[in-house]
Amino acid sequence: MTTSTDVAFLDDLFTYYEVDARRPRLLDVVQARMRHTGLVAVSGLTSPEAVAKFADRVMHRGVYPGKGPLRLHEIRDTGEHAHRLGRAELTRAAVDVHTCRPDLVLPPRLVLMACINPGHEGGETVLVDGKVLFGDLCRRRPDTADAFLHERAAAFGPTVSAPVFDDLGRRRYALRLRQDGVVRWSAATQPYLPVLRTALQRHQQVLALGYGQGLLVDNARWATGRLAFAGPRVFLRAEGTARFRVAAGFVSGAVPR
Repeated sequence: MTTSTDVAFLDDLFTYYEVDARRPRLLDVVQARMRHTGLVAVSGLTSPEAVAKFADRVMHRGVYPGKGPLRLHEIRDTGEHAHRLGRAELTRAAVDVHTCRPDLVLPPRLVLMACINPGHEGGETVLVDGKVLFGDLCRRRPDTADAFLHERAAAFGPTVSAPVFDDLGRRRYALRLRQDGVVRWSAATQPYLPVLRTALQRHQQVLALGYGQGLLVDNARWATGRLAFAGPRVFLRAEGTARFRVAAGFVSGAVPR
């Protein structure tokens, strides 16, 4: 479980990656940022309407609609999901880092998460860059990196078995990750799980998003989670395919030896 004592807080990360959702030539800026980092910090998301408008400027949401306001996914403590497997995001509990919808054959490529109410305490967003994670494993534990490249490393849902690091060719890789009780790890990968989880812990970054702030992430590169929280925390999430060209996966010069 993620706690505030084992992650580094990055007060300036949001400012470094910030883009105002209302700025002109928005797509050009977002495309450039996504090409280099796979992550954009977004300000000006102060209402469901603003979140939906920005989402529709940068992505096609049709295949991944939510059931909340304006077809967005509403992420809050419902009071009804505390003991339901795979639904921790709808409770006050911490959520381990994961990629969005890894149980789908084609997970959404872009994910937007926006803070409408940060709550009273906790609830910070946790990030892990899959490019950094994979490079680290290739250098430190190439056996572990190789194990999670296997095409049936894990069953992420009833019909999807896939690698954690999908080799797309030409040294490009895509991240697919889930850590809750739904995922079923293959016998070949289970011995390497402690190494993977230690590496995930080592590369966690934490960002406290305030009202109107959000993150747009490349879901094939970044894993996200959150710390436990108290109070009426409400986030809105949108998922979809990019309205601009996005190269498949991330580039890594590191390979398992």
